[in-house]
Amino acid sequence: MKKQMRDENLMKISELADRSVTDSSVANVLLCYMLYRVNQPLESELLYDIAVTGGIINYFTFQDALQSLQTNGSVTVNTNEKGEMTYTLTEKGVDCARKLKTFAAKSYRDHIVLAAKREIARRRNRDSVKIDYIPLETGCQLHVHFTDQSLTLLELTLFTPDRKQAELLGEKILSNPSVFYNHVLEAAMHNEAEPFDLSDN
Repeated sequence: MKKQMRDENLMKISELADRSVTDSSVANVLLCYMLYRVNQPLESELLYDIAVTGGIINYFTFQDALQSLQTNGSVTVNTNEKGEMTYTLTEKGVDCARKLKTFAAKSYRDHIVLAAKREIARRRNRDSVKIDYIPLETGCQLHVHFTDQSLTLLELTLFTPDRKQAELLGEKILSNPSVFYNHVLEAAMHNEAEPFDLSDN
C-alpha cells in the first residue's frame, strides 16, 4: 500500500513538473529572471521558442505576461539591425528578477534559463556551421560545413539510415560544434594503422 501511494505521489509530482506555467504572475517573474540571467536583449521569435515552443509557459499566459511586462516598464521593446523586435530588461525588470525569483519554483527557473542558453548557443553556432540533409533512395546524407569567417575548417558528409537520425546528429553537432571539431581532429591524430599478427611468420 505504501509503495503504491509513493508511486502515485511521484506520478503527480512528475505531471506537475511537466505542466507549462499558466499563472501570469509566475510567467512575469520567469521571463524577467531568464532575461536577467542571459544578460542580453532577445528577439521576439527566440523568446517565443524558448518559453512557448519549449513547453515552459502556456501560449496565452506568455502573451499576457509580455504585455504586462511592457506596461509596467519591466521590459522595453526595440528593433535590432535585422529589423527584428527585441525585448530588453529594464532596471525595474532586474529588480523583479532579483527580489521575486523565488516566486517561481527553482525547477522552472532552471528549465527556462537552460533552454535559453542552449537556444542562444545553437543560433550563434548556426552562423559558423551549415548543415544540410540530402535525401537518398535509401537513407539520408548529413552534410556539415564548418567555417571561421570565410575559411572552411571542416567539410564532412555522413550517411545515415534515415532523415530522423541525420537530424539527430545535426542537432548534436550544432549543440557544440567547437567540441565536435576538436573531437574530429583528435580522432584523426590518434588514428593508427590496423595491427597485424606476424607471430606465425
